[in-house]
Amino acid sequence: MGLIYVVTGASQIFGAEFVKQLSERGDTVIACTYHPDQSEQLKALVNGKNVHAVAIDTTNLDSIEHATEQIQQLAPDGIDVLINNSGLLYNNESNESERIYRDRPASNYIEAFETHIGGTFNMTHALVPLLRNRTTRAIVNISSILTSMKEIKKEVSIYNNTSSDGETPENMLTRDFAIYLGDEDFVVFAMCPMIQEPSCSRISSTATNGWLKLSKKYDDDWIQPTPEQSIRGMLLIIDKHSKDLNGAYVSFEDENLPW
Repeated sequence: MGLIYVVTGASQIFGAEFVKQLSERGDTVIACTYHPDQSEQLKALVNGKNVHAVAIDTTNLDSIEHATEQIQQLAPDGIDVLINNSGLLYNNESNESERIYRDRPASNYIEAFETHIGGTFNMTHALVPLLRNRTTRAIVNISSILTSMKEIKKEVSIYNNTSSDGETPENMLTRDFAIYLGDEDFVVFAMCPMIQEPSCSRISSTATNGWLKLSKKYDDDWIQPTPEQSIRGMLLIIDKHSKDLNGAYVSFEDENLPW
């Protein structure tokens, strides 16, 4: 018998791939996204049997409350795993850092913060009671290697500063929930797919690959995984949800990443 997953950001490439792979192996997936009917990939997966779509704005408390009621109706005995995959990225095809900081308003950063921090907090806070009803109790926050304060370089940060600045504190939020819920046998951790969302710009993908080369953690022959490979690797780790993962930050290959 499969587990019950809630996946946010399910209309994005990564989110839809989570839904696809989970449903194919027999798990039940509640796919949450802002406009479920606008994603052809997601609509093709929703079947009313083990894949259900729920409309949600993770930054809006009324929307969260309504969606939680729907999730509870779909999973009255609780859920096993919450995957917080919602995110926001402002792309910029310029290589000039001064231009990026000059042209990008503070509202971009505030909106990114509300999505990555507020959205993740809202979903987690709302669904912890449903997670408590089952024994798996796993919460996975999808992060990015571009959030690493230890390894970030100028050549990379100029491309993705709003995303990085929004997701970096999300890593701290992951640790907060891990500490708070650890005594209840929850496993809360952050994961990096080691690949940029394919729908993002060429520059964004270059930034991710650039970090990997600049940090010298991978040689020049290393090739980024496909979304299918990355999600498959992440699911292998999620399936373990071992206690030592609580509060961790790992790649899809189960490598510990620098904060």
